[in-house]
Order: sequence, then C-alpha cells, then structure tokens
Amino acid sequence: MTSVDVRFVTGKARSFLELIRPVTVMLGLMGVFVGGILGGFQLVSLDLLFAMVVVVFMVAGAMALNDYFDVEVDRIVHSRRPIPSGRLSAKECLQFAYVSFFIALVLSAAINILSFGIIIFGISLLALYERYFKNAGLAGNIVTAFISSMALIFGGAAVGQAHNALILAAMTFLIMLGREILKDVEDIEGDILTRMTLPMKIGRKNALYAGCLAIIATIVLIPFPYWWNILSLWYIVIIVAAGMLFIYSIILVLKDIKNIGTTIEILRSGSAFALVGFIVGVLT
Repeated sequence: MTSVDVRFVTGKARSFLELIRPVTVMLGLMGVFVGGILGGFQLVSLDLLFAMVVVVFMVAGAMALNDYFDVEVDRIVHSRRPIPSGRLSAKECLQFAYVSFFIALVLSAAINILSFGIIIFGISLLALYERYFKNAGLAGNIVTAFISSMALIFGGAAVGQAHNALILAAMTFLIMLGREILKDVEDIEGDILTRMTLPMKIGRKNALYAGCLAIIATIVLIPFPYWWNILSLWYIVIIVAAGMLFIYSIILVLKDIKNIGTTIEILRSGSAFALVGFIVGVLT
C-alpha cells in the first residue's frame, strides 16, 4: 500500500469516526451499562457486554442516517461535517448506516427476544423520524428524546430487569428533549430550508422556554432515584454537579440566546455527569 493509499484510508477512517460522534457513542454505552447494573453489579454478563456493543452500532447508524438526511441543512450550519465538507459521500454514509443497523440486529438477537424487539422498534422509529417526525415540530423532538432514553431500558432488558431503569430513562428523556428543542432553536436558519421545527411554529423565544422547562423537569426528578432506594446517597453527591450544570445552562441561554451553542455543550457535559452519578449510585 502506497503512502497515498495510507493517507486515503486514514482520512476515511477519521471521517467515519467523526460521523458517529464518539461522545454520543460513549453516552449511549454508559446508558446501557447503567440500565444493566441497576439490580447490582453482579448482573454484569456477556449479555450486557453484547448490549453495549449493540448500542455502539445503533448510535453509529443513527448518526450516519441523520447526516444523510440533513446534508442540505449541514451545508449551512455544520459545513465542516464529513458529508458537506466532501470527505464522505452521502451514499457512503447511508451504506454505513445500513451495515451498522444490521450488525446491531444480529447481535441483539443473540441476547434475548425483548432486546431484539427493542432494537427493531428503535430502528423503525429512527426511520420514521427521518421520513416523517422530523417535520412534526415537538413530536420530532419527543421521538428523538425517547430513542435516546431507550439505552437505559435496553441495558435493563439485556439482563432481564428493564423495569428498574424507568425513572432514570424518564430523566434522560427530559434532558434530551430539552437539548433537542434548543438544538432546533440553534439550527433554525438551516432547518427552515428543509423541515418544520418547533421554533418555526411557536417562535424562537417560546421554543427556548419550552426547552428550559424540560431541563427544569429533569432537575425536579433528580432526588427520586434516591428517595425510591434505586440509587445510594453517593448518587446525590455526584448528581449535584450535573444539576448545577443544568441550572447554569438555563441561566446562560435565558441571559442571551447567542449562548445557545455553549448551553447545548454544557447540557452534554451535565448528562455525562448524571450518568456517572447513576453508576456511582449503583456501585456504592
């Protein structure tokens, strides 16, 4: 292989790595892990490890599918992403999504029937979102947030205890709902060319308030996993950092809507803290 070939392959690999959003993949992995150990760390098993691999391919496929359908928007608001920058073709991304979903399906079938059903439902919901719900304003945001929260339930399903993850999935759903609404506020200039989002229907400021309300609802739910003896007191100690980040993000974006990009990144960091809190709450 010549040096030119090596650079080409390396460049493609880096582009695909960027495409799948490694941070988002890690959040999905943590979500599945938390859902799988809520009944005790002894539940770590080959099935849970399989579930974590499945979510890697699910997130990878979802990100590739999203970029395939969002290429016109990304040319305006995210021009450095792999497709609009020309580093990957739209066809390559779609094929990558198909392969990723197929691997996720095969591996989930090796876990149990409930896990397989969740993955089929998740892929179907992703396809419906890209085709229909993306243009449905709040409904599209709800579907996206629901898909994200499914990682915890999927982890629980892999070890036969999906019910234990419901409150944590609800918290994940609300924080993701708030983040998705704020993302639509941020991307309104590009989205207006291809789809109808909540900010277009009710205005940027009202959508901003709606996103902040979802974040506040997440904060309100923070004590419940401890009160219901699902997680230990150490969960509260860790989750305080996430709660403070969530509060700061609200203050920041309400102070000036131009801070919305920073706010979205803070929410991502806060979500990571929350997942760490979930894990610590189980293990202590």
